[in-house]
Amino acid sequence: MKLVVKQITKFFIIGVSAVLVDFVIYYLLSDLMGHNLDLSKGMGFLVGTVYTYYLNKLWTWKYTERSNKGMLVKFGMVYAVSFVFNILINKYGLKLIPEFDINLTVVTFKGTVADAVKPIFSVKGHKFLAFFFATVVSAVINFLGQKFLVFRTANLDPKDDTNIEVS
Repeated sequence: MKLVVKQITKFFIIGVSAVLVDFVIYYLLSDLMGHNLDLSKGMGFLVGTVYTYYLNKLWTWKYTERSNKGMLVKFGMVYAVSFVFNILINKYGLKLIPEFDINLTVVTFKGTVADAVKPIFSVKGHKFLAFFFATVVSAVINFLGQKFLVFRTANLDPKDDTNIEVS
């Protein structure tokens, strides 16, 4: 049980950083460059996928050998399923969640009277929620797929979290 908690914790830390990579690419492509939402979401997801593969392989699963074809095929299958769910949940989330903005502002004062409200940051709330739900579902699929299919942990010594079996 201790091993699983460690793996989930490491997977979560890597996942959060990968979500930031995904989110930044998604917003840059869709909002700043005007690309299609599905394409933007897909590109962010793919870059995040490559990022998580290497970090999880080395840190979460402690697998230091070179990747083999079977491992890469299994990883590709897990992430293909996750990718489809990610795109679809984001797409339908955008249709189902009403549009709203999340704004971070600063109010400046002159004495005790509010002088001005200055926007610092704004994000489309419905877009953020759709992204969040798509990411949560993908994370669950990815963790289970990596743990039980790609980087199957051998049941040798429960105290040793470096025992990895790859078939």
